[in-house]
Amino acid sequence: MAPKYRDHLPHLEPNRKPFLAEGGLETDLIFRKGVSLPHFAAFTLLDTPEGTQTLRDCYTPYIHLARRHRTGLILQTPTWRLSEPWARRLNYTDPAEKVINASRESVELLESLRDEFETEETPIVISGSLGSLADAYKSTHDTPSLNGPATARSQISALAAAGVDMLALMTTSSPTEAIAIIELARDAGLPITVSFSLETDGTLLGNRAFGIALSHVDAATDSYASYFGINCAHPSHFLPILRTMHPDQRKRIGLIRANASEKSHKELDNSAVLERGDVEGLAESYKEVCELLPMVMVVGGCCGTDEEHVAAIAEKVLGKSEED
Repeated sequence: MAPKYRDHLPHLEPNRKPFLAEGGLETDLIFRKGVSLPHFAAFTLLDTPEGTQTLRDCYTPYIHLARRHRTGLILQTPTWRLSEPWARRLNYTDPAEKVINASRESVELLESLRDEFETEETPIVISGSLGSLADAYKSTHDTPSLNGPATARSQISALAAAGVDMLALMTTSSPTEAIAIIELARDAGLPITVSFSLETDGTLLGNRAFGIALSHVDAATDSYASYFGINCAHPSHFLPILRTMHPDQRKRIGLIRANASEKSHKELDNSAVLERGDVEGLAESYKEVCELLPMVMVVGGCCGTDEEHVAAIAEKVLGKSEED
């Protein structure tokens, strides 16, 4: 199907209230729904009708939440781990074909939800999720990641052909990777957002300043990214940094998808239980985040969050909701 919003993303329109995004899809599937996800690869659920229905059931509550708040919704494809190297690790016999097929099936799933639930007040944007092939929590050197031009091009091409409205590079810690992916998105004619994962002190891995990284990526790409984001970090980690960032850098941040827990990435990686954190405390912190970031367009959750967290965040950011 042809992309609906690729040439005019509705959440970029002036005076729009922030759109919602889903919570942490993979942690929700693993810890709350008891689904086995090797390598956090949610796209593997598309292999069966039952798995596809499970994914559909994960997205639906966020659609109803957005409708109750009379705002739009960004739905990300379950393709954060979908690339040829990851498909090879997951023992698919034809990784290239898997990338094409899973990209198409992901978009078809979200298009079916859009066809069923979208309203004029709640446009649903389909965002193609890209992830780093390297471990964003452990790579400390700023070299082009394995998910750079050599391997990301096929996934971007597949998502573009499938009909995504935009791309989202999530949980990267590398400005070099961000630059490479942005250039590929530009070559494909796709709008893109890049969301960085931050450490507990608000810096990128290797103690690199977040604001400087944003300026560096913008300078190298002629500010092609529609906006930047922060995900897979708790507001307590990045609020101190936001308070001291240059206003021009803060204006480039349009997406916040925070973790539920204040724990570090290492602690979360080693946790055998779901870290849901303080739901109301997380939501309250989003108020200050949005006050500091005048261009926030999308709010949602990351690891450990689910529809309860996003509902609480929406109430703090958007106000009381109405019945669907």
